[in-house]
Amino acid sequence: MNTTDSVPGQNKPAILCLHGSGTNSTIFNVQSIRIQRALASYFSFVFIDGPFETVPGPGVLPFFEGCGPFFRWISTTGQIEMPRETKEVILKIEEQQKQKDGRGFVGVMGFSQGGRAAAGLLLEQQLKYGTREKDGLRFGVFLNSTSPPMAYGITEKDLVEQIKLPSLHVVGTEDPWADSGRRLELEHFNQEQSVMLEFNVGHRLPMLEEDTMKIVKEILRMHQESSVMEIGHLST
Repeated sequence: MNTTDSVPGQNKPAILCLHGSGTNSTIFNVQSIRIQRALASYFSFVFIDGPFETVPGPGVLPFFEGCGPFFRWISTTGQIEMPRETKEVILKIEEQQKQKDGRGFVGVMGFSQGGRAAAGLLLEQQLKYGTREKDGLRFGVFLNSTSPPMAYGITEKDLVEQIKLPSLHVVGTEDPWADSGRRLELEHFNQEQSVMLEFNVGHRLPMLEEDTMKIVKEILRMHQESSVMEIGHLST
């Protein structure tokens, strides 16, 4: 586990962060550092490694030379169901977070293949508990993600159901997997609850501060709106 908390000493809500295929928690930490810095007063970010070791992903080398080993979330390319090993890794970190702060993760943020796993967590939660599970995930952030969602015990029939929790989808117009990221949002998320932001970049996050702040603004909006909804739900 790799936790980033730029403002220590505060019991801030936490976001679970799932890296892309052929990278790791350290690399995703670096990739998302601009978002983290802007949200340091609001959240802590928890990064974990996928269970399957693999070769470096596209664009990882030479910049991240020596930063291995590299991991992914599935054992076989094209898997729809989340492997048992992946589910166990995520369950372990969720339990650790609940023991730490008593509430678990409020959001999940995934990059590329990690976005598939992140979407799967939201779908699995919705299928089991609906959208208002106590202390459950409240929103998802999908960065250059691919499709479809990858959940434990999922079936083709389950993929028909659209995810209703608030979500943000960041797509690079020059990303080779841009269409897959768009499909994730259009086919698997409720359009009234999802927002898509597109930037003129490849398979990476934008570097301009104004672009980063657009992402940050949406994350804060989702968190604030979901918090208000939770307060209203508890008071009824």
